[in-house]
Parts: sequence; structure tokens; C-alpha cells
Amino acid sequence: MTLFDERTELLPSAQTPEPSEPDRPGLGLRVAILVVVIIALAATAFATAEGLMHAERERAIVGEARTMFALPASQRIEVDIPGSVLLQELLGRFDRVGLTVHSFSTGPTTSDLTMTVEGFHDADGIWTADHLSAVATLSAAQTTALVVPPEAQGAMRVGFSGDDIVFAASVPAGAAPQSVSVAMTPHFDGGRVGIRLTSVTVGGKTLSAEEMRAESGVDLAAMQPAPVCLSEALPRFLRVHDVRVSDQRFRIEFDADLRAAETAAGLLPGTCP
Repeated sequence: MTLFDERTELLPSAQTPEPSEPDRPGLGLRVAILVVVIIALAATAFATAEGLMHAERERAIVGEARTMFALPASQRIEVDIPGSVLLQELLGRFDRVGLTVHSFSTGPTTSDLTMTVEGFHDADGIWTADHLSAVATLSAAQTTALVVPPEAQGAMRVGFSGDDIVFAASVPAGAAPQSVSVAMTPHFDGGRVGIRLTSVTVGGKTLSAEEMRAESGVDLAAMQPAPVCLSEALPRFLRVHDVRVSDQRFRIEFDADLRAAETAAGLLPGTCP
């Protein structure tokens, strides 16, 4: 036996790690996915309900307009309801509702009538409004039919320039007719639409009312046409407060007496003093 025993010790063999299972989504991720799905479903349901409610409210408003103005089913009517119809319906109040009646009968012609209803709310099952305003816009052809006598409409053309209505015609002048146009600024007073002559153009030369009087002695103010009673062309519950030219259209701006609109007298044509 030696001083040191020689012994061979075997090292433990390295063990091969067993393959681990793939990571599975944690609870937090699954909850997040579920929340996203619920939100998507809720948004879809809200959008569907919003669309259905919007269409239903539009149909109701169009029906009320047809009844109020005795409009046929073929009359084109557009409704504009800003914001969420569903939420406003639940609250029982619409801040603003816009309504446009195209080709609305306006005396001897038609116009596009746009109404804005403010504070449209439910009062014990009856929808009422705090305020209603309206604007009727007419093209040059529609304005011609409104303000030019029928017997003169074939010979006279109506257009717009800035704030003025321009009446143009051809008059005999020697061998060839000569173009003549008169610019007039519309105004409103006592239920009547009047026009103030501002300039005359003859053969390409334009003279103001003052220049015309100084050069020829003709007083354009004395030649102004008689005011037209616009109130006779509209229901009494519509009260005109301004007329003007804007964006190549003749504009007539109204307010409405909503109480009178619910009476037979209020639906009759208005009168002028």
C-alpha cells in the first residue's frame, strides 16, 4: 500500500435539458384581446343604432315638413343633423337641425329654402323648437321670374354683379341693337323688396346714378321700379328681415313665428301695408 492511493473518480455526466413548452399568452394579454373585441362589437352596435336612428329621425322631420308646407311626396327635401342623433335622442333635445326644400314654391317662381331649427326638444311627447330661421336662395332665372313682369321677361335678362342685380336688354339703335344694362341694389322694407338704381351701362360705357344725372339730367331714382310685395308670396308665419345678393344668388332671409305656424291663419299668404 502506497502513501497515496490512485483512484479514478468519474465526473457526473452532463444532462441534456428537456425541451420546454412554448410560452402561452398570459392572462393579461387574453384580457386585453377580450377588451378590444368587446369595444369593437360595442362600436359596431353603436354605429348601427346611430344609422338606424338617424334615418328614422330624418324621415320624421321630412314628414313634418311635408305636412307643414303641404308638399307632395316628390318634393326633394334634405335633412342635416350635426352630432350624434342617438345621444341627442336619448337626451330628448337636438341643438340644431337643418332642412332644405329644393324648388320650394315662392310666388311666381321657386327657390331653395333652407331652414335651421335650434333647440329642437321633446316636451311631453311633442317636439317643439326654440327658434327657426330660414334662407331662400334664387338663381338669376328664378329672380327674373320673381321681379320682372311676365310681359318683359323675354326681352330682359337678369344677372348678378357683387351686391347688385343687373338687368340687361338690347334696344334698337340705328342699324344694330345696342346693349343696355342697369345695376340695382336690392333692399327690403315693410314686407316689400325694392331696388335702388346704382349705375347704367350703354355701349360699354358705365355711368353711376350721379354721373347719369349730371350728364343727361336723367334722375335714376325717379325711374326705380315699384317694390314687390314679397310677403304675399310666403306664409304669414315667415317674417322676412333681409334681402341681398351673395355668391351669385339672390338671398331672402327669414325668421319664423312658430306658434303662428301651427294655425290655419299662419299658413295663409302674408300681406303688405
